[in-house]
Amino acid sequence: MRTKPPTGIELFAGCGGLSTGFLDAGLNVAAGFELDARAVDAYNYNHAYRGSRGYIADLSTATGPELLDRAGMKRADFVIGGPPCQPFSIVGKRQGERDIRSDLIGHFIRIVSELNPLVFMLENVPNLAVISGGGFLDGMKADLRALGYTVDHCVVSAADYGVPQNRKRLVVLGVKGKRPVRFPLPTHGTAEQRPISALSAIDDLPDAGDFGETGIFNHEPTLHSADMIKRLRSLEPGKREPGSFHDRLHPERPAYTLRAGSGNFSPLRPIHYKYHRVITVRESARLQGFSDDFRWPDRIPRLQQYRQVGNAVPPPMARAFAECLANQMGWRTDPAAYAGDPSTREPANVLTDSERKALRTARMRGASLGKAASRS
Repeated sequence: MRTKPPTGIELFAGCGGLSTGFLDAGLNVAAGFELDARAVDAYNYNHAYRGSRGYIADLSTATGPELLDRAGMKRADFVIGGPPCQPFSIVGKRQGERDIRSDLIGHFIRIVSELNPLVFMLENVPNLAVISGGGFLDGMKADLRALGYTVDHCVVSAADYGVPQNRKRLVVLGVKGKRPVRFPLPTHGTAEQRPISALSAIDDLPDAGDFGETGIFNHEPTLHSADMIKRLRSLEPGKREPGSFHDRLHPERPAYTLRAGSGNFSPLRPIHYKYHRVITVRESARLQGFSDDFRWPDRIPRLQQYRQVGNAVPPPMARAFAECLANQMGWRTDPAAYAGDPSTREPANVLTDSERKALRTARMRGASLGKAASRS
């Protein structure tokens, strides 16, 4: 077993859910690369104090050596990432290979070929496996095997790794050489350990309110119309509201799959099982498995906060894969070395409650108010 924890990078990092899980496992993610400046802002706020730095990068043009140079690294022992999944998601147009963003998976493979890491992990949506009758995924794996990796994939549920959310993902793992690839065994959803429910994850949080009212970061409410609230009052847990297509969380089950959404706060966001509103960013983060130390500075618009949560890889799932990879590679892990001290960060909130309320009002969308308000 090597004496020093390995060092790697995250591609298409977003706010860094994969990096969080790998750092929690005790592996050194030295850098995360992402095109979205606001996501990089959140990445740095939550990872710089742990020794990991985010960089704005166009991964369709950047080369592997350029990435290492920017991060001050000589080599990457592992490369992890989740190229944008919209081309393959069951939500949306599902253009698959015709969507230009599908090329980003090709750039992930290209960067792996340039850096030649010992291990890689690629995360995406399960629908990737059925594009072109499975031919797209088969082609990916063939390209990676041609680089000298043993490659395998599986579809897993984040709920099986202690995430209070039924979020199914496809994971492709590659290990240099001919050693077999292993995937982590479930830790939850077994006879010994039930899945974590939505109630267990968020019931200790008070109703949504401004920071001065709750003292909780990223827990601001979304305002709905009186008509919308009336409809939500009659919506039973685990059911869908027929007019708005909102799904209400069931307190005794894991949450529905959280999505990034596009356009406003309300569509595709679950309704709280107890309160008559969509869940907050903090509740969303809890349901993704983020700790409350993971915060979004209030300079990042709330819509972007929701999107970043919905796009992220759940950290507990990422940690399970990191620990499994470290075990099969014989790598030493050191979680304490990458824990950091979150209290050393600058304050996450610099705006007053009144200023945040004004921004919420200015950025409201019709669909947050309800179907009738959207038509007015």
